[in-house]
Amino acid sequence: MIAKNAKLIQPNTMVVGVDIAKTTHWAMVMYEGMPVGKAFAIQNTREGFQNLLFTLNALKQKLGAHSIVVGMEPTGHYFKPLAYFLANTGMCKVVLVNPYHVNRSKEFDDNSPTKNDKKDARVIARLVSQGNYFFASLSYGAWAELRISNVDRLQLIKKRWQLKNQLTAILDQFFPEFTDVFKDILGKGARHVLTHYPFPTDILEVEEQTLCNGLKEATSNRVGQKRAQKLRKAALHSIGIKEGLQGARIQVVHLVEQLGVIQRQIRDVEIMMAEQLEETGLAEYLTSIPGVGVVSAAAFLSEVGNPDDYENYKQVQKKAGLNLKENSSGQHKGKTTISKRGRPSLRQLMYQIALVSVARNPEMKAFYRYMTTRQENPLAGKQALIAVAVKMIKVMLAVCKKREYYDGSKVGNGHQEAGLQAA
Repeated sequence: MIAKNAKLIQPNTMVVGVDIAKTTHWAMVMYEGMPVGKAFAIQNTREGFQNLLFTLNALKQKLGAHSIVVGMEPTGHYFKPLAYFLANTGMCKVVLVNPYHVNRSKEFDDNSPTKNDKKDARVIARLVSQGNYFFASLSYGAWAELRISNVDRLQLIKKRWQLKNQLTAILDQFFPEFTDVFKDILGKGARHVLTHYPFPTDILEVEEQTLCNGLKEATSNRVGQKRAQKLRKAALHSIGIKEGLQGARIQVVHLVEQLGVIQRQIRDVEIMMAEQLEETGLAEYLTSIPGVGVVSAAAFLSEVGNPDDYENYKQVQKKAGLNLKENSSGQHKGKTTISKRGRPSLRQLMYQIALVSVARNPEMKAFYRYMTTRQENPLAGKQALIAVAVKMIKVMLAVCKKREYYDGSKVGNGHQEAGLQAA
């Protein structure tokens, strides 16, 4: 935990642990390290929240407390209404507790793995009292809009991936040679063929010129005669099964339609994210970095929030789960790996940014080459990409906090020091 956590829990601080649920939360109050009364229920309604404020204010006056800190687990999305409500009152500070810590700590009370809401509320309150928490990064304005938009984008990408796998599974059975002709089954030419002539029998029934004209129209003349010939040849020698074609044909058409809708939705969301990125005032600085585009810059800010809230890039590194952990015991010296105790979406995003940066950013390309070819402890390809991802976090956070454009001369130096830290 960062040092300022301890400063929040001062003498005369009333700590409230809340176990979050869908309809009824449970809360436990601690003061000076000791429980105050019994756990009590909080209904997930405005009346329930108002009653909580009344109860906490009364207890604060009774105990003579100077401040209130409310801690809770970030349980899915259920914690957000209560967290925003309490934060907006200004009456208390809202912090979050790692669910992993709660699970590990709950046996301290009674040496039992028993789980119930009242017990969890007490465990959360104790963890907060000990300083084992992190601040709730509640987003407002453009930051909140970016966060929601990116969540929508990621969900759409996941749906696209699922539908694409379903479509590939059908083609593997009925037309396995199709992917030899069209490497990208979501391309315009591929979608045109799958909509009108999805299987070998359909392709062989239509004239080659008709097939060629359709491909030209669908792809704005980028694909034509050669692809049509290749497609007919693949259809002629196909080993695809010929039973159940009618049902499979309808399924392919439906999947292609759904994929087309999702593709348009993703494009619309990314346009909106670009507009929201401009509202933050940081678009020009982030996109000045070679390898960082508008969508990746918007996604980065949606994951980390306002860069001004961070004191050091290592906080973002830890949030992504890219901080290193050592696996050693006694004389056994295990491999050092990343913790993966952060947001998977942020970790995946930084890995993708690292891949693009190594190809397009001269400084990152040189850094990657150094990490993989240095004499002492050279890194494997993926390990070096993780090092690049961490370095990109540092660079992206720096240009945002300083409101400066990217300067490669400031990044290209210090490979030896950076390499030792990332190793």
